[in-house]
Amino acid sequence: MMQNNHVSCTLWRYCVPLCEGALPVPLAAATLREGLVLILTDAEGRTGIGEIAPLAGLHTETLDTAQWQVCAWIKGELHHPVLPSVQCGLEMALWSLENQPYSRVYHRLQPVNALLVGNRDTILRSTEEAVRSGYTTFKLKVGRSSLEEDVARVHAIRQYIGKTMTLRLDANRSWSLETALRFGEQVSSASIEYIEEPLRNLDDVPLFVERTGIKVALDETLYSQHRAERLYRLQLPKDVLAAYVLKPACLGGMKVASALAAEAITRNLLPVLSSVFETGIALSFYAALQSSWMPNTAIPCGLDTYKFLLSDLLISPFDVQQGAVDVETSWQNRMHLRYDMMKRIV
Repeated sequence: MMQNNHVSCTLWRYCVPLCEGALPVPLAAATLREGLVLILTDAEGRTGIGEIAPLAGLHTETLDTAQWQVCAWIKGELHHPVLPSVQCGLEMALWSLENQPYSRVYHRLQPVNALLVGNRDTILRSTEEAVRSGYTTFKLKVGRSSLEEDVARVHAIRQYIGKTMTLRLDANRSWSLETALRFGEQVSSASIEYIEEPLRNLDDVPLFVERTGIKVALDETLYSQHRAERLYRLQLPKDVLAAYVLKPACLGGMKVASALAAEAITRNLLPVLSSVFETGIALSFYAALQSSWMPNTAIPCGLDTYKFLLSDLLISPFDVQQGAVDVETSWQNRMHLRYDMMKRIV
């Protein structure tokens, strides 16, 4: 991906404070979210904006390494394999310069799943607030507390939200098969849409689904450092899977994410876009991208991470109303930045 000589570039670095209290892993010990903003302007005055924000615990690259690569790209000197977070930000900037993916969006409101983390009391308060705010899909992080606590939280949430709302779980590969089966068998009556990556060993997925009736969504598998592990997704029977959870910043950009979304649709699986705690710049882009994948089906996606940032880089901050993002409005808002929160690098 080479820079167009007729496009001018500026690069900015940001630092946004995180909320105090319960934060999702891998932000649990952090107080700040840092990243880069690349702004492209072409000869006709059109603007494209991309966000590059590698996250420790998910990415192997550091922010400084990512910054070096973006600066090399601006100079036309980037000859190394491009880091996933950098590729994502470059594509975001270039695609938005061309008004993609918004040009392919058909439904205006993009639903979001409420992200639930913390102890039981915190999660129940968050669930109550999310229901009042119009959310109808909920995603609970499991695998970090005792099995008994996780089971109790699942049933408490299901009891509160009733039978008509959707409950997803995310275990981040926390469990052995024995533990996953114990958990799954105790929550099988809670109508779980899917659980993301419950097992350390992918070979155990079919048996887990057979024994518990809970389908699995793939996440970490899709951006594994090992090609054989990434390809293993195709060996898993599609009837044990429910979704691909797609993080463009980890996968290496929008092209890879969109190709996997198309594969998921072909396999009758849900393509569910998920963020890595970026600002509204990336989140508004992702809302449009998710909407473009299945224009006739509004699939709740993982953009609720915005609420863990105390402020946004957008003058009109990214927001979710009644459990959904207004795609058109958020796309327009992403062009208006708070430069007082950023420091220019190039």
